[in-house]
Amino acid sequence: MHAHNENISSEIKMKNVLIAMDGSKESVYAFNQYVEKIHNTNNYVICAHCAEYVEADPGVLSIAQVGYDVIEGLVEEDEKRILSILDKMESLLISNQVEGEVIRLEGDPKTAIISKATDVNAIMIVVGSRGLGKIRRTLFGSVSNFVIHHSPVPVVACKYEM
Repeated sequence: MHAHNENISSEIKMKNVLIAMDGSKESVYAFNQYVEKIHNTNNYVICAHCAEYVEADPGVLSIAQVGYDVIEGLVEEDEKRILSILDKMESLLISNQVEGEVIRLEGDPKTAIISKATDVNAIMIVVGSRGLGKIRRTLFGSVSNFVIHHSPVPVVACKYEM
């Protein structure tokens, strides 16, 4: 006995690809490299931006020191910057006629990217790389380096050449 699967061959199953983007020129480069060299119409591209609040680091500023209005203003500035990045990512999908979506991740980018790729059953993760020197990479770590070593699926790392 065979299960009912006569439509399987005629239906094209979309495959999810997660592209980690932080709005930098390196991540845009990685997106463009993916589109030029890898993308096919069966792929559904999920551009994932892990929003990091740069300005209003709670470890640096406390409400007692600067007041709630200042903190709120900094958070609003960060929010505007993040929304601008998300808009640019959306524009990249549209201008390249790539079917997909833009999503916003929260938390530590390193683990958030891997977690989301797992959640959406991504077949690969695409990341940009700044090509930090060995000392800087050791001191600051690297999101792309972490993703490469901990991803359950293949990772395409596009090194940005200046």
